[in-house]
Amino acid sequence: MFEDSSGSDHGVQCCPRCGSVAIVKKGKSRNGGQRYLCRDCGRTFGMGSERILGTSKLPKETWMAYAECFVLMLPLRECAERCHVCLKTAYTMRHRLIVCLSAYSPAFTVERGCGCELDETYFPESFKGNHSKSSFVMPRPSRHRGKQVRKRGLSREQICVMTGVNDSNETFFEVSGRGALSSRRAMDVLRGRIEAGSVVATDKATAYVDVLAELDVAAHLAYDSKDRSKGTINRVNAVHSMLASFMGRFRGVSTKHFAAYLEWFRWCRTFLTATARGGDEIVARQLANGICRTRTRELFNVAPPYMDYWGPAGP
Repeated sequence: MFEDSSGSDHGVQCCPRCGSVAIVKKGKSRNGGQRYLCRDCGRTFGMGSERILGTSKLPKETWMAYAECFVLMLPLRECAERCHVCLKTAYTMRHRLIVCLSAYSPAFTVERGCGCELDETYFPESFKGNHSKSSFVMPRPSRHRGKQVRKRGLSREQICVMTGVNDSNETFFEVSGRGALSSRRAMDVLRGRIEAGSVVATDKATAYVDVLAELDVAAHLAYDSKDRSKGTINRVNAVHSMLASFMGRFRGVSTKHFAAYLEWFRWCRTFLTATARGGDEIVARQLANGICRTRTRELFNVAPPYMDYWGPAGP
């Protein structure tokens, strides 16, 4: 399945480090693969550079097993047990796969004459993870799984995720700050996604009114969630239900990694078929051509976002 995933059958057009096209052949690797020299930066590289299997020391069989875990959306500890790797390695494999495969998810746009539904959903802020070996200090007392946030309703301890579904059933998910959605944050997310002349359906949230008027949409349909006789935004609500089920299987996702898990969910919704085998084949094809420039050290010690809310001594 993964025979060509290391890049052995792919040509090289430029240097993966500096992007220069001034490259020449320079010998062979131990396994017979062609290596190249960049005349601008002086670095040498192989045909598998920046591809996951071309830079990984793990055998292909381990990645095949992990691909199955990935499409089945299994928890991290179960992935580690199935693939016979440690928890840290399973974590690294998951995030490298997300970076590689999310590039294949289609870009979300709503063109003139097309329609979409917009809404937002909220998740409690989470600092999940082992902080015993890091310098991170919890800004609040830890909560056990299932306990409510300290403040009820749409407080600033809730993280907003804006969501959209267009006529082609393409979706987008964007983490958009704390608390109830504001017009400024809505504009930051929708600019470049919603074109003039499109038709947009939302709920009665006031944040959308001025934003969609500025984007010059053809029609803004604002439906009341308590009165379904005039219309609903059922498609985006169904996506929110699936997203909640997806996140629920991990028993909480740290806010600093939430964007990555949203990309994972979007990829699953776009590409996964009814059978796990079909999903494995899709992963193999995309790994064969996908690029992952993220280094392992960049996946650790990620700073949590929106920490200004807590201040030096909490709110």
